[in-house]
Amino acid sequence: MKNTNPGARYERGGGRRAATALLPLLLTALAACQSGGQAEAGGAKGTGSPAPIATPVFETRLDGQLSAASKATAAAGSSAFTATVSYGSAHGTAVDTSTGTQDYAADTARAERELTIPRRFPDDAASDLGGRAGGSAVRETYEVQGNRVDYLTRQGDWLRYSSRASMDIVDDFEGALVRAGDSAPYGGTLAEVVRTAHATKQPAKGAHGVRTYELSVPPRTAAPALPRAFQHALLYFEGSEQITLTVVLDKQGRLLRAGADYTPALAALHKEGRLKGVTSLKAEYVLTGHGTTKVPAPAAGAAGGKLRDAEQALTRLTEVKPGACGSADTGLGGSLSLVRVVPCGKGADVRVFGQVEVKETIQDNPDGVADRKAGDRCRTKFDTAPAAWVNRARPAGTFYTGGGASSSSSYTGPDVDIEGAYACYVELSGRR
Repeated sequence: MKNTNPGARYERGGGRRAATALLPLLLTALAACQSGGQAEAGGAKGTGSPAPIATPVFETRLDGQLSAASKATAAAGSSAFTATVSYGSAHGTAVDTSTGTQDYAADTARAERELTIPRRFPDDAASDLGGRAGGSAVRETYEVQGNRVDYLTRQGDWLRYSSRASMDIVDDFEGALVRAGDSAPYGGTLAEVVRTAHATKQPAKGAHGVRTYELSVPPRTAAPALPRAFQHALLYFEGSEQITLTVVLDKQGRLLRAGADYTPALAALHKEGRLKGVTSLKAEYVLTGHGTTKVPAPAAGAAGGKLRDAEQALTRLTEVKPGACGSADTGLGGSLSLVRVVPCGKGADVRVFGQVEVKETIQDNPDGVADRKAGDRCRTKFDTAPAAWVNRARPAGTFYTGGGASSSSSYTGPDVDIEGAYACYVELSGRR
């Protein structure tokens, strides 16, 4: 199983405070379904031009009108968009906003992402989002060209992520590759949800031919608009609660706005140790400039700019040498499964002080066993590590484990084999 970020968090003399659920292979299969069978030559997923709309959206059967609206939106050729996810708490709201432009015909997009987290926001939830409570706003730039996603680092060079990377690493790229959308050039938004939703009652008619649909969708259907790290809870949601979805179309049936309230799914996220302290969770997607928006030509690698293949530029956290430092400035949504190895100075976000392996046979439920054993072994390494490796830990006296394990058993006995690799690391004051 793949590495996660963060793994478990520990304090000196204390136990585990939080654990991250590992995403199953279903997420990888879902991503493969979205991008499979689409050409990457020249970076394009599609044919280079939107499909014509055979039947006007509002003349389509009711349960197919939102899917038809997605096609009508693409047929316009281009749009400007703003996608927002808001995480409310008793001490303020963290807001993750992506603003950009997209060209449906060329299958390209450019977006600026900004994550702001208030000072008193829950620390563990802030870490789940890839930021720090009260820290500087996280600002990122992405360019999408078909199934390729380019990320602009703080140093001014670009990292290129491709769905054609080696099979042993492409799963770790999903935090970036989710930006390559299926329903629109820029992915990870409510555009993906609207396309697969089915209206069950007639929309309300408003001024200028605008129509508003109110419907409920299963959490599984709504999952693609949330960050990858939070989708597992929705894909395996066991409750009866639904996600409320509002969709607004213009008189031509093109998408203007979509909003979703994910608050009913928070209990499932909390059960997985995610977003503790978050009390409301909402997403919004707004489109303007249909057919008139100008999308700039991709800048990645242009005019002599440095462009690096992410597969070559990044290192697994579980392969970073003890004492070395890494940067989370990768465009992977805060994940530390892969990092850029950097000098241990201002640009470093984490410092690894040990690597541990867990490999043994038990006669018990294997869930969490490897994580606990890795935490115990990392605590020993933390207590004996050179002071220079751990004295900048933030919070002081706190360390983390990052990694994952697999388990297997035979049909003939109670023995269960568990095996995994973990990094022992501290987060530094420079993190975000």
